[in-house]
Amino acid sequence: MRATVDGSGIVAQSQSALAPFRLYRPESIAEVKAVLAADPEAVIGAGCSDLVARIREGCAPAALVSLRKVAGLTAITHGDGVLRLGSMVTHHEGATSATVATAIPGLAAAWSRIATVRIRYTGTVGGNLMARRYRYEMPLILGALDARLSISDGRTLVPGDLWTDDTTALLTDIAVSTADLVWFGYERSMRPTTTVAVAIRRSADATLSVHATAGSEYRRGVSLRADTAATAVADIDAVSTAAVLAAQLPDGVADYTGSAEYRRHLVAVLIRRLLCEAATATHHREDEPHV
Repeated sequence: MRATVDGSGIVAQSQSALAPFRLYRPESIAEVKAVLAADPEAVIGAGCSDLVARIREGCAPAALVSLRKVAGLTAITHGDGVLRLGSMVTHHEGATSATVATAIPGLAAAWSRIATVRIRYTGTVGGNLMARRYRYEMPLILGALDARLSISDGRTLVPGDLWTDDTTALLTDIAVSTADLVWFGYERSMRPTTTVAVAIRRSADATLSVHATAGSEYRRGVSLRADTAATAVADIDAVSTAAVLAAQLPDGVADYTGSAEYRRHLVAVLIRRLLCEAATATHHREDEPHV
């Protein structure tokens, strides 16, 4: 049960009392852009699982743009060292895609573990990102992978930009470079307190760099980076590298579940665990690029 937005009483948590709203069903990205330009109050609906939650929290959209018929937003492709995901790819489709599993095995594995079965079949990668909720996991996962987000206003953002950029434009495409990617892994065993994603990439001089993102259900993710002198994953000093990365966490990561010092310790443990997993992984040979 919840109180109505106007304070008129208590109603069940359903959409039966929704106020009338304008509904748009565009069939192309160009039509979406035209609708948003003509009706700036319109809210974009992808899988709508988050939109339903927002409505229960008091959101009362005056207009809704349904993306269900928009062509070109559900493609998954991999070529020329880039994995591309349409913003309307559902969690189930991404997790079970042979293209994703071949391009980045760790991404497919991580994707398969997020959300509930019902949400996986309806929720989309684009909706998960654009909802801007700390507890959603794709910002962390795609943040560690340095994903590039194509926005219909012509800009390209990274997942971390969404915390400060309040654009309501359409997210059309997500691109992840795989040409220099050596390994990716995700640790959510301490969720909701702490979740960590780690990507290892090969630099131009053949040494390896580590990009981690760490967050929780109560704080937005933080990007952590470290270069190493190692040229093989097994040669990365997991203990010292994890410590360097965890030390970059600001004091602001503290919340009621733990202090910043505790959070740094926990992140170091999880990163160390992932680096040890990477060292023994046999998904692919390190000298074979993900193309």
